[in-house]
Parts: sequence; structure tokens; C-alpha cells
Amino acid sequence: MSDEHYKVVLKGYTAGKGEHYIEEDLAKLFKISHEKAKELLCSAPKIIKENLSLDDAKKYKDAIDKTGAECDVDDMNYDFSGLSIE
Repeated sequence: MSDEHYKVVLKGYTAGKGEHYIEEDLAKLFKISHEKAKELLCSAPKIIKENLSLDDAKKYKDAIDKTGAECDVDDMNYDFSGLSIE
């Protein structure tokens, strides 16, 4: 098994598609209510899935991108989010 782990982070809405339609498509993808999908998008960034292989993380990203939502695949091995340069 690979030592590399990735997480999929939902970043919010993208331009070019109405927010309502993005919420509907995301709700269908994850089999959740429209309200829950809207809550996820409005409270972004949100981690959708962790400890994935790169291939699996890319599959999640591709599916989420098709809904019109924005997401990133982040490497969990080098998480510097808690560090400050001050």
C-alpha cells in the first residue's frame, strides 16, 4: 500500500452555472438533500473525503467538477495549514 494519502476539499461554487443547479447536482451526486448540499457549499472549504489514493481522489474531484462545484485534491503528507511564518 502506498504511503501517499490525499484529501478532497470542496471549495464552493464556480462561475458559469447557476448556484441552484450546482446545489441540485451535488445533492444528486452525494444522495443528500438540496438544503444539505447548499449548506456544504456555503460553508466551504469542507473536506469531503480523506486518506484516499491519488487515483481515487481524482475520481472524486472529476465527479464534483461535473456538478459545477469547485474542489481540490490536497496531499495529506505535507499539511502545513497549522503553521505560521510570523
